[in-house]
Amino acid sequence: MASFLLGCDSDQPWMSASGSAAGVPKSTVAFERYVSESRDNIERVLAKLRYRGEESPFVGGYSAREVANMRGPFQLPMREKNRCTALERGAAKGFLLIHGLTDSPYLLRNLAASIAQAYPCALIRAVLLPGHGTVVGDTLQMKYQDWMAITAYGVASFDPIKSIEELYLVGFSTGTALAIKQLQQQEASHKIKGLVLLSTALQAKSEFAWLTQYIKVFKDWLGEKVERDAARYSSFSTNSGAQFYQLTQDLFDPQYRVDVPVFMALSADDATINPSVAREFYCRYLSHQRKLMYWYEGFDQESLAQCAGIVEIQRPALAQTYQGVDYKFANVAHTAIAGDPADQHYGVSGVYRDCKAYESSGDDSQWQQCIKDTENRLFAEKNVADMSDILAGGMWRRGTFNQDYQNLARAVICFVDQNCALKSVMKR
Repeated sequence: MASFLLGCDSDQPWMSASGSAAGVPKSTVAFERYVSESRDNIERVLAKLRYRGEESPFVGGYSAREVANMRGPFQLPMREKNRCTALERGAAKGFLLIHGLTDSPYLLRNLAASIAQAYPCALIRAVLLPGHGTVVGDTLQMKYQDWMAITAYGVASFDPIKSIEELYLVGFSTGTALAIKQLQQQEASHKIKGLVLLSTALQAKSEFAWLTQYIKVFKDWLGEKVERDAARYSSFSTNSGAQFYQLTQDLFDPQYRVDVPVFMALSADDATINPSVAREFYCRYLSHQRKLMYWYEGFDQESLAQCAGIVEIQRPALAQTYQGVDYKFANVAHTAIAGDPADQHYGVSGVYRDCKAYESSGDDSQWQQCIKDTENRLFAEKNVADMSDILAGGMWRRGTFNQDYQNLARAVICFVDQNCALKSVMKR
């Protein structure tokens, strides 16, 4: 219980609301304008509150504009009018990407690129959840109703495009709950033909998540970290937990039965959400025959729901090599499921390593050791922290990429092709 209530106050300006948080545009605002204005706003807020002189506050030395481009909403191709028209190359397909809590659209960038490569004539759009992208202090005032509103805005943005006949909602973590709820809205688009739900968030991992709605009255932060990551927030506000709880508290209910095709991918060791609840949802509440789940096995063992279409993927060998670089991969982290090992920010040789577990007040020595320890690099979920046999004297970083990413991407690409037999991506 005590660890769930940890937090501290801060007088750092980025730990307070900026007054320019990302919001929901009017329904008449074109998506490309929304993308441009959102990025401009992020850059202004960061330049004012995070940058002092020429030194970047983020690992990787990114400029404010570069961070805004990473965190902001996006569209592929950048200009809808330039989209090609060949049906065999995906011209009838649209994809709306919805990121997770404290995250940004960057965490779905790799998958967007893979989809665009497979379907170069498709239209891919990613929204930014209100409260995200600018500074973490803006999570203190955000509301889950605004997340639902921006999801609805993104869906509606495809309605006028007559050439788009199939719309797929691609959610990561909190974005999966938003996708499911959007599907059940009365005004849900008839174009929605399927859901891709990664690290499916139907219930928080912590059994005390319900308390956040009360704790937020007198406590701002459950966990305060140094904001070094250019792609997402590192600190976690009490309000973030409260809004997530309120969004998801009724999801495990017959009213949210899903009658369109669904692809899900989950880690059994997920430390953020409850994966067994998501697996039960898959078995009980997905009624369409076209459904598939990638279940990444971990160290945690428990009784799980069983049904057709679940591909159980064993943990790989601890020792791995990627493009000549040796590393260790213990299990798939919640944050890593949609990450490509090749990613320049989060990949095997990326500039950022999630070493927040080694931060301590007034002493950065362990954190410095963690980010520099390249000889024994280990990427894992949080439960590995106490596994001395796996650590072997080294340090762990929370996973930011999926060793199995290419197979996952192929499965998603097959799933959204009605002519592709799912059995082809069930054989491992």
